[in-house]
Amino acid sequence: MKYQQLTAAVRGSIEALIHEKYSVRTIAGKLGVSPSTVSREIKKRGTLSGYYAKVAQSHYERVRGNCKQEKKCRYSKRQKYIVRKLELGWSPEQMAGRLKRINSPLYVCKETIYQFLYTDEWAKNEEKLYQYLRYGRKKRKKQTGRGVHRMKIPNRVSIHDRPAIVAQRTEYGHCEGDSVIYQNKMAINTINELLTGRVRFTKLVRKTADATKDALVAGISALGVKSYTVDNGTEFMDHEAVTSTTGVPIFFADTYCSNQRGSNENVNMLLRGYLPKRADITNLTQEELNDIAQELNNRPRKRLKFQTPNEYYQCLFNEGSSLAHDFRMYDQRDKGEVS
Repeated sequence: MKYQQLTAAVRGSIEALIHEKYSVRTIAGKLGVSPSTVSREIKKRGTLSGYYAKVAQSHYERVRGNCKQEKKCRYSKRQKYIVRKLELGWSPEQMAGRLKRINSPLYVCKETIYQFLYTDEWAKNEEKLYQYLRYGRKKRKKQTGRGVHRMKIPNRVSIHDRPAIVAQRTEYGHCEGDSVIYQNKMAINTINELLTGRVRFTKLVRKTADATKDALVAGISALGVKSYTVDNGTEFMDHEAVTSTTGVPIFFADTYCSNQRGSNENVNMLLRGYLPKRADITNLTQEELNDIAQELNNRPRKRLKFQTPNEYYQCLFNEGSSLAHDFRMYDQRDKGEVS
């Protein structure tokens, strides 16, 4: 028989039936509950002078009021860790994944962190910690994608002609690029490397083909680019000049298929977290933009098993070091941080 909490009315019936000298088993049969339920109720809430429904109900309500779900994220060390990482722009998934990777006693799942941010009185109403999330929404909302404008670019090379190794993400140097538009016709050129996830941002006074060409050429030397995959924006009209100058091919995704450059779209949204759509970037310096890129390059990624892009890059190219050795080194650093 399934156990259920007894009501005040049932307790009143138990008192009356006990007064009429019925046995525990008979009382249970009349009330449709287990005999052990009645027995426990009498032993637990009975008094020296007998069982009284009013006294039993008062005891139940007092004990029940103290039964509250543990607020895991209000534990001081875990709470401080969450707040500190939120200020650095980490998502709940990144926090949970990182804590699990380093086997930290502070580990909780991402949903627990989200619930803390959106339901806890201190976190939501007093500190408003949800503002540190990527979109800063007061209520959780399902994300939706955006379309891509149809543009005509001469002699563009389709993404379907791109070498298969690019999509496999096994070779360093293959990048995606785009432009994020801001007020006063200003823009930011975004580049992300597919294997490590490293990003580079360049401020554009105007979203022109010439300025974008310069940003792509500069990115080639900075990131060691072997190929670019971009959308069909007119700022990429000079793609042939980039290829002829540097030898780096540029491939174009299909129109209205931003999913073919999903990593770059995600990077654009991360940038929007720092510089919202309607932000005025007139006084934004390239140094400040570099700081944003560096912060993202030091943020753990689920795809990299919660290593950061910079960590993964260093492990790939540092001479005399193995991936396992470097991974342990970075994990030890984080263990010290959350201890």
